[in-house]
Amino acid sequence: MPLNPQAVLAHPFEPVEQTLTDTFCMLYALSLGVADDPMREDELRYVYEEGLRTFPTLPLVLGYAGTWFKEPQLGITPSMIVHGTQRMELHRPMPADARIVARHRNIEIADKGADKGAILITERRLCDKATGALFARLENGMFCRADGGFGGSAALSRDFEALPQRPADVEAVMPTTANQALYYRLSGDRNPLHASPSFASKAGFPRPILHGLCTFGIAAHALLRHSGEEAPLRALEARFSKPVFPGETLRFEIWREDAGHYAFRAHVDARKVVVLDRGRARFAAWDTPE
Repeated sequence: MPLNPQAVLAHPFEPVEQTLTDTFCMLYALSLGVADDPMREDELRYVYEEGLRTFPTLPLVLGYAGTWFKEPQLGITPSMIVHGTQRMELHRPMPADARIVARHRNIEIADKGADKGAILITERRLCDKATGALFARLENGMFCRADGGFGGSAALSRDFEALPQRPADVEAVMPTTANQALYYRLSGDRNPLHASPSFASKAGFPRPILHGLCTFGIAAHALLRHSGEEAPLRALEARFSKPVFPGETLRFEIWREDAGHYAFRAHVDARKVVVLDRGRARFAAWDTPE
């Protein structure tokens, strides 16, 4: 059955509720490598209960909608889906004991052709359960590799900007650990691709791969550690171009643009590949007081 764009865009999602705990928040930050130097007090606040703050990219692992894309009437081929892009906007600080409601909707599909697949953009809005105040808005881009050719537009409403052509202003080296995916999966994504060698082999990989969103979170860590910005991280986006294997070292190129705005890209030099591309970040004061 071919992809049914009308059914996909009209797909109803049930709200997802979640209550945070300090353990969950600290484990998430640790799974990104935050506070690998326990003497860094600027990072200790993400992993220590006294004055605990949630790490900025925590919304990425909250309010998971489940495997809705497996419903046959949608015409999506689940085994051929990969995470292609991610955008995140932060609207207010999220406390470590927040009670959130996540609301999802599919907002856009691009048809790249029968031989190239389709791109599906899903929006997730995380709000305070008690007040309805918006904490974060996320856009998840799924590359449906087997589902193009249904006759839709090939272009999305907005693309990811090309990076500057000049040398980077900052380079940041961020190592990963061999068991990092095993820690990261405890935040919610228990896909065996990130844990089971036999499953990874069947999927065509020599060993389990790191979650793309873990690499994305490490990008935020690199920017927080090396940009010198004191304002909160308010927005982050990037395209996923190649997988990362746990234990590899990431090298980030970071460009300073306008005030509070940065571009970035991530490499694994050992394999001579770019793993995150066309990245952008924005730092700015909160619109409402903390």
